Amino acid sequence: MDKILSMRIFSRVVESGSFSAVAEHMNCSTGSVSRAVSSLEDQLQARLLQRTTRKISLTEPGERYYQKCKKILADLEDAEAEAGDAHTCARGTLRIHCVTDLGLAQLTHSIIEYRKRFPAVSVQLKFLPRMANLLEDEVDVSIVSAPTLPDSRNVCKLIGHCERVLVASPAFLQTHRIDMASDLDEHALTPVSFRVEPGDHHVRLSLVKSASREAAGQFAVNDTEATRIATLAGAGVAALPTHCVADDIRDGRLVQLFPESRLQNTGVFAVYSSRHHIDAKIKTFVDFLTSHLGATLDTRLFNEHSNQTFNRLARVVENA
Repeated sequence: MDKILSMRIFSRVVESGSFSAVAEHMNCSTGSVSRAVSSLEDQLQARLLQRTTRKISLTEPGERYYQKCKKILADLEDAEAEAGDAHTCARGTLRIHCVTDLGLAQLTHSIIEYRKRFPAVSVQLKFLPRMANLLEDEVDVSIVSAPTLPDSRNVCKLIGHCERVLVASPAFLQTHRIDMASDLDEHALTPVSFRVEPGDHHVRLSLVKSASREAAGQFAVNDTEATRIATLAGAGVAALPTHCVADDIRDGRLVQLFPESRLQNTGVFAVYSSRHHIDAKIKTFVDFLTSHLGATLDTRLFNEHSNQTFNRLARVVENA
């Protein structure tokens, strides 16, 4: 018989003072209850109970064993209750990974808002410029940006879409002429190449990430926030997530280049290990992120305003 079950039976016999009462409560025979106690005594090589026809009493070893059993069984019940609540009560430590090309500020703000709603959850956040291995990197949830994700046994939930735009500072555009896609290479801060697709009357640009190609410019940056800072400082042209630079464009700190063209759209995914018996802290975080960060990612720019600004600066450079 299972030792934990035998310990439970023994403890109930001690507390009720009756084998038959325990048998009735557990819907089994009195003989089964007696055998469970005898099995414990055989394993321990010690008599735990003194049995008479009228009374059951603890021996000295039995008293010590009962006190230990009571503590072990109480701890076990607490552990079972805590584990059972894991899918309904968000608490504990949540380990999150995020790729660096999504921007630090947006995800950080989302996590701060999440913790306001779920203060019992502590968060460990790490940024890596690559996809995480959930097991090896000890990660509960990985936030990644990619056109598609490779097949795996992990759960991949789409949070939203990340659109990128080409931007530069007004000061940079007043001293550098950017008339066509071929003008971008020597000024690009991000290691990307551009495929030009002919349209009816507009140049269509598609952003194509390259794993091996380095940016042709003299200053290449592989972190989104660092790239934004460099672009604001007039260091060059960059393709940045719309949600990271929308305020800069609206406030005139950055200008969107070729606003009539669209760059490659990528999906933003939350990746976690299993959809079965999912921990509440993971479920609540993914659901919150889908709502909170998903709304942040869905940033729309005013292309008419961007067109006017870009064309006005182009005329300034042309007349200089």
